[in-house]
Amino acid sequence: MEGQLQAWRMVGLRACFCALLACLASPALAESWPATTPEWLARGPGGGLSLVLVSCWWLLALGWVSTTDWMSRDSVQYKLSPGMWGPVAAWVFFPLAILVWWLPSTWAALLVLALAWLLPVMSYVFIRNPRVPQSARVLTVGHFKRLAAPLLERFGIELETMDAGGGDVLPEVVLKSASTDAPAADPTAMEKLTTAAGYGPACATLQGAVCTRAEKVRFDVAPSAVHVHHYVDGMWVKPRVMTVPGSKKEPEQWGDKPPFSRAEGDAVLIVLKTAAGIDPRAKGRQGGKCVIDVDGKPRPCSLVVQTVSTGEQVIIDIQSKPPVFKSCGDLGMAPSVFEKLSGLLSLAKGVIVLSSPPTSGLSTTFDVVVNTADRLMRDFISIEDAAAPAGEIQNVKPVRYDASRNQTPLGVLEKALLDYPAAIVTRDLRDPSLVVELFRLADEEKFVILSLKASDAIEAITKLQACRVPLDQLGRSLLGSLSQRLVRKLCPRCRQAYKPPAELLQRLKKSPEQVPEIYKASQHGCRVCGGLGYLGQTAVFELASGATLRKAVAAKAEPQAIRHAAVQDGMVMLRDAGMALVFEGVTSIDELQRVFAAPAAKKSAPGGGRG
Repeated sequence: MEGQLQAWRMVGLRACFCALLACLASPALAESWPATTPEWLARGPGGGLSLVLVSCWWLLALGWVSTTDWMSRDSVQYKLSPGMWGPVAAWVFFPLAILVWWLPSTWAALLVLALAWLLPVMSYVFIRNPRVPQSARVLTVGHFKRLAAPLLERFGIELETMDAGGGDVLPEVVLKSASTDAPAADPTAMEKLTTAAGYGPACATLQGAVCTRAEKVRFDVAPSAVHVHHYVDGMWVKPRVMTVPGSKKEPEQWGDKPPFSRAEGDAVLIVLKTAAGIDPRAKGRQGGKCVIDVDGKPRPCSLVVQTVSTGEQVIIDIQSKPPVFKSCGDLGMAPSVFEKLSGLLSLAKGVIVLSSPPTSGLSTTFDVVVNTADRLMRDFISIEDAAAPAGEIQNVKPVRYDASRNQTPLGVLEKALLDYPAAIVTRDLRDPSLVVELFRLADEEKFVILSLKASDAIEAITKLQACRVPLDQLGRSLLGSLSQRLVRKLCPRCRQAYKPPAELLQRLKKSPEQVPEIYKASQHGCRVCGGLGYLGQTAVFELASGATLRKAVAAKAEPQAIRHAAVQDGMVMLRDAGMALVFEGVTSIDELQRVFAAPAAKKSAPGGGRG
């Protein structure tokens, strides 16, 4: 299909060339036209060129090329006779584009050319719009508002982007069985699924999850109701619904969506289980897969049914393409921390430790940090568990061990060293013997990046000490310990400013002039954040590194003394980095309190479990 699109583009260029030749040949008709006074708007005596006609002809031709290319790609995406619209647009436009050079009137020529361009486009839009999701329709009032909203927002003008019907433009979500595409599948299976009583509410529930960017949806079955929760930005939250205001001057009111009644909830769960290939009558833990189409684009989902103390629980994991972070700055790392980390990554030998509590974005940061290191001039290898292989990183050779075949990370490392790699990386470190060997290699000539679960940079160091790495070797080889936490960002549209309490400013040693206001989440939220008050996440970092830190580590100082040494070397602690985001209006004090009040990771050596 791409080859066909390319062919039509070439046809368009050839047509433009032919029309240019026609325009040059037009003086041959001089005798048939009446003599007129040459003007920039007129064709002139004998068929002279009009500047307006030439300029507008090329603009309309470029518009035709652009819209024809869009029609060709769009018809393929939505399966709307993709082989027809390119030829239709071409055979309507080409003859008339050449004919207009023989028309005496400039305005008549432009009108004919505009109709030749727009008639196929409008015909396609007329047929297309009723067959695509509302959010994908074009040349509607909502479409023009959505196009104008970003431009007007730069001038402080907020444009209402609701459609005339009063509802938000929501993506179309369709639940499908993962097996419906298989040749042996029951041809009536999809029809049975869509006609079930709970199919509509199930799709509406998944639609709400997609709109709030939920990664998971949980159904908790209680005796009289079925409660729904969304996992958004690292938290389980209740779905929110908006009460449409009576007028545009009234603020939006968002509240928790009420749970399903037991009968409604059971009908929804029957549909979900059936789509995932699970017998709704079976008991105990089960798993299956289904698919949801979001505006025509499929998203695979996995469904797990399990029994909990309160009853049955169903969790749907919605797989979507993760965001791409190209640099540490994209993660939220402060320039001062990144500058120091970059210097450490350029060194020839030593160990850099990355850490965070579980589900705090450590894997993403690990990949970005390794990508930031120089992998072109140095050979990198990655020690990985074959049962849980990591994502591929360019110019990093994976070396996997299989515990089921009695392979150990230390054993595969010894074999990998025969190729003389310059750098070694490994994530989620749990083997104390591997820790000892990596520090030995780093003390000699190797560069090492490793990660483990820990609540902060200092706890990560104490975990390494618990692996019985020789203290002098640990102090010499430890380049830095980078730790992070994830915090939710306030919705920029509905966040609310307020004056910080005097006792807070006193505790932070700030004056009212320095911090005139800070922000908190709106109680009701808005359509941008789905009523949650928060939109997205960012990371806060602390980097413990320096000569004073290494001396304290080598002397086997207490964790508090090591922390004090790191601060002397310039470390900004996680809480202080979080408060900086509060002062900038990125997050709220309530969010910081939630994050730092969460249970810390288990204080055990890497060999004691995942933590």
